Amino acid sequence: MNIENQIAELFRAGVANPENKLNGVVDYDFVCADILIEMSIDILIEEMGSLDEFYKVFDSLVDIELALEAA
Repeated sequence: MNIENQIAELFRAGVANPENKLNGVVDYDFVCADILIEMSIDILIEEMGSLDEFYKVFDSLVDIELALEAA
């Protein structure tokens, strides 16, 4: 499985985790923290080249999630 798919799986798990919701709304900072802890920052940098690249993927997942919620 490639790194982006791993991030997407952890993202979906984080969004579904009730501990990451405040007043019923997903706190994406908590979701992001869960991914960074689960995968480790060092592995993300090694696989993606930088955390900036991770945040690009993460932000696109947030955008997709918000678009699905609005639909």
